[in-house]
Amino acid sequence: MSTENPTSGHIEAKGISVRFSQNGRSFDAVSGVDLEVKPGEFVSIVGPSGCGKSTLLNIIAGFLQPSEGEARVDGAPIRGPGGDRGVVFQQYSLFPWLSVRKNVEFGLKMQGVPRTARESKARTLLGLAGLLAFENHYPAQLSGGMKQRVGIVRALATSPQVMLMDEPFGALDSQTRVVMQEILTNMWQQLQLSVLFITHDIEESIFLSDKVYVMTARPGRIKAEIPIPLPRPRTAEMTSSPEFLAIHHQLKALIREESLAAMGGELGEAGLGGKPWHLGTEGVRAAL
Repeated sequence: MSTENPTSGHIEAKGISVRFSQNGRSFDAVSGVDLEVKPGEFVSIVGPSGCGKSTLLNIIAGFLQPSEGEARVDGAPIRGPGGDRGVVFQQYSLFPWLSVRKNVEFGLKMQGVPRTARESKARTLLGLAGLLAFENHYPAQLSGGMKQRVGIVRALATSPQVMLMDEPFGALDSQTRVVMQEILTNMWQQLQLSVLFITHDIEESIFLSDKVYVMTARPGRIKAEIPIPLPRPRTAEMTSSPEFLAIHHQLKALIREESLAAMGGELGEAGLGGKPWHLGTEGVRAAL
């Protein structure tokens, strides 16, 4: 691992707004968002469902253009997807007909990297993720956590400066999720990447991050920017420390406030916002 501070992978988003149209109506998904991920920094975004977290990640990935504002990586405006950014989603996106190592090599092969070089790099990264013993297995032979590790390694193989991760551990059981968090932080520290991480899990955001952005209910804005001053490396024991629990309490209160606001808006749109919810003996039928 290099001891030098990373100098690339600087993400900047300024005045980002996104407006969608649906069934002849337009609505603002994101409004006036500013955020920054410094080179080598691990930053998470949390907020209520539908607040625009994934929309922001898709803008930085280059999959979506903002209605207003601009996103940049290392000073260059983002106009589309690029090799400087790796993306990992919640769903597994491995090629089932390729072995684990061949999956990891795929991007390198598309870049024209010679076979010996790409095999060497794939095996190095698989070793870092604890998967070298499974290099000749196929995705159907792997657990969910192992598949996601392969997906992360494949995204890392092309040497991006930035990793964009949208709920990558959301489909995993809690025990596997904790192990994956530790593996990810180890790989991040080894490779000194910038990471923008989307999650609904407050504890996960604290454990992984240097900084957490909290978004409001739709239209999504930045409600708070919370630094995480916990020492690294992070350990599972930290999650019960007073410092960790204080940050958890702060984030939980912020997100709860926005989740209630989001639910209130949805009920209002459905014509239920002002309806008293006293169901009585009729149960749910009384509310319909």
